Amino acid sequence: MTNIYILKKGKLLYGPYSLEVVQQKGLKQTDLVWYKGLNDWTAVENIAQLSLYIRQETAKKEKTKTFFEKIFGFLN
Repeated sequence: MTNIYILKKGKLLYGPYSLEVVQQKGLKQTDLVWYKGLNDWTAVENIAQLSLYIRQETAKKEKTKTFFEKIFGFLN
C-alpha cells in the first residue's frame, strides 16, 4: 500500500497526493508534509523521498510583481 501525502504550504493544505505528484509540486524547504505513520507535520527536507525535489531558490530575488502584473502579465 502506498502512502497518501498531504502537503502544507504556508497556511494552505493540498492533497491528498501520491508520492509522484508531491514530488512535482515545486517543494520549498518551508513546506510541510504529513502521511499516515508520521506523528506530526514534518519539513519536506526531513523526508528522504522528498528532499531531493526541493526547489532551490535563486540567490537574487526576482522583482515582486504587483497584483495586476501577475494577472495581466501575459499581455506584455
